[in-house]
This record gives sequence, C-alpha cells and structure tokens, in this order.
Amino acid sequence: MRPDLSIHDVMPETLDRVDEQLALIDRHCPGPVTLLVVPGRPWSDNDLGRLRDWVGRGHRLAGHGWNHRARCIRGIRHRLHSLLVSRDCAEHLALDRSDIIALMSRNRRWFEEHDLPAPALYVPPAWALGPVRTADLRPTGFTRVETMSGYLDVASGTFRRSALVGFEAASAWQVPVLKASNALNRLLARRWPLRVALHPDDHRLPLAGDLEATLKRCGP
Repeated sequence: MRPDLSIHDVMPETLDRVDEQLALIDRHCPGPVTLLVVPGRPWSDNDLGRLRDWVGRGHRLAGHGWNHRARCIRGIRHRLHSLLVSRDCAEHLALDRSDIIALMSRNRRWFEEHDLPAPALYVPPAWALGPVRTADLRPTGFTRVETMSGYLDVASGTFRRSALVGFEAASAWQVPVLKASNALNRLLARRWPLRVALHPDDHRLPLAGDLEATLKRCGP
C-alpha cells in the first residue's frame, strides 16, 4: 500500500526544490503528493501558477501555518520544543486559542481568494497544534488536521493514528535520532498507515540516501 506522501514548507523560495522532490517521487513512487502551503509569503502570479499546475497534475494542497515563524518563544514547553524539534517554526505555540483559529481561518480563505482549491487538510508547522480543542477547529472549514501522531477528523472528533518517517537532518545530532525514529515508525507501520514527510532540502541533506531508499520501497 502506498503511504501518504507530503512535502512541507511549500513557499515561493522553496518551489524549485519542491519541483526536484516531485520529480524524485515520480521516478520511484509515482502518485499524488500533499503539498503543505505557507500562504503568508510574497507569492507572485508565477508562483501561484506553479501551484495550479501541480494541482492539475493530481497533487493536493494543504494549509500549513501563515508565515511559518513563531512571533516569540512562549513558555518552557515552547522553548524545549524549539530546541529539540522546531527551531522557530512552531507558529501555533506562540498563540492563544482565538489567534490559532483566526490564523487557520485566514489560511483557508487565502486559497479561495487566489483561485486555488480550498484544502480539507491542515498541518500546523512542526505538527504543533497548540492549545485548541476539536470543537474550536470546526469554524475554520478544515475537515482534517494532521499532528505528529496521526489525523484528527474535525467533524466527529475521532483520531486515526499513523506512523511517520522524515528526513530533515540539518544537524549532525539529528541523523542518529531520525534514523532511530524512522526505524521505530517502520515497525509501527505494520499496524498503522504510514506517512512519509519531506521538507524541501531533504534530498540534499545527510539522509538523502535513506529518503530515496524509502521511496523505492513505496513504489510499484
């Protein structure tokens, strides 16, 4: 069974690298990819045209924060998360409940305002949703929210667990940590569906070989 493949941090400045990754996926594991779009960047008409072209080729869009930067580090939990996982990308962790809902609602409107299909899926930056309840999410228009451990169905409140592998090892210490995490999640994938999450530089980072091997295993 083909896993859910996604590319995070789709922004004007990453589009060329996203295109390279889509070509890599198409070579080894062809099929639709979910593209996690960050709306609050300076998108040109040409950039938007590339998104429409990818949609026309069968790929799906998802919401992914607003500018992918936390406006501050808020509290010890956020500080630890930023040191170990997200750097300054966990945008939701700097916000309260009402600001998170406003951000998500604005995210989804952006697609409609730019002649793009309004996404069903929202993925908070660094998978960090922040202090919101399921009922809070319903007015945003998103029907599913992805976190580190799986997918939340917003209408019903049910949660579907899913294994997750990733390859964004930008620092030397992240290489063994991600290798161990990926090995564990491949074991979990015997019980749960598998997600493969890419970031725009992964095919140029130290785990590029692991990424390509994973795509080859997923292919026909």
